[in-house]
Amino acid sequence: MLILTSLISFRNKLVAYSFIANSGVNETANQAGFSSQTTVYSIIGTVIAALLSLLGVIFLGLTIYGGMMWMTAEGKEERIEKAKNIIVENLIGLVIVLAAYAISFFVINALTKT
Repeated sequence: MLILTSLISFRNKLVAYSFIANSGVNETANQAGFSSQTTVYSIIGTVIAALLSLLGVIFLGLTIYGGMMWMTAEGKEERIEKAKNIIVENLIGLVIVLAAYAISFFVINALTKT
């Protein structure tokens, strides 16, 4: 009962500490030339980073799947060929994704420079 009374009487005094608001991080970032505002470019960059992370996880999963299939093929040529095809197609897809990222990075940098 004492704990409940304490909580009720102190409920107005409990305030969450906001590190961002009280630490001066935003002021320091503004003085250093970094904006704390969200821009279209930062949103696009975040989306691209998220998609590349997702593709990296998929690449890793398919590589492990192909490797496990190869390891457990037990000498069966059909399963070994299927595993090799999975790994090769996976690598080709990775090269295409990385090339697309490099091209888009180059084009975006060329267009945004003033």
